[in-house]
Amino acid sequence: MKKILAISILMLAFSAGIFAQATATASAVIVAPISIAQTADMNFGNIIAGAGAGTVVLTPGGVRTPTGVTFPSVGGTVAAASFTVTGLSGATYAITLPLTHNIVSGANSMTVNAFTSNPSGTGTLTGGTEILNVGATLNVGAAQPAGAYTSATGFTVTVNYN
Repeated sequence: MKKILAISILMLAFSAGIFAQATATASAVIVAPISIAQTADMNFGNIIAGAGAGTVVLTPGGVRTPTGVTFPSVGGTVAAASFTVTGLSGATYAITLPLTHNIVSGANSMTVNAFTSNPSGTGTLTGGTEILNVGATLNVGAAQPAGAYTSATGFTVTVNYN
């Protein structure tokens, strides 16, 4: 009987060394979704169309450059579109700009394309916010008819966390 008891104690001693156990906790942080809010509309200002087609390049900084068109002495309102992006502080995000957008005045239209932004491509939410400015190129037709050109629906700028 002593022999069986000794073997049992010996087996128990070896089996205690085979198994180990520890515990851990689980946690998660739900972050606010990224959001974007428009703060200023894009405006190319006053333009005089030429006999041939032309363009007006508007930078994200609000500076416009004419090709084949001229600007009158009264420039009108000139502004890049501006947005406020908010979300998780320190997070980076991707920017998706439209490919093209049409503005109209009655039956006449012009195309806006070659959108650019600052920041370009990606941004960083320092302190949880960042200003995103957007410029583009306005394509003015040859002898484009006078009128106030606008769009009933705006163009879409999309941001997503990286």
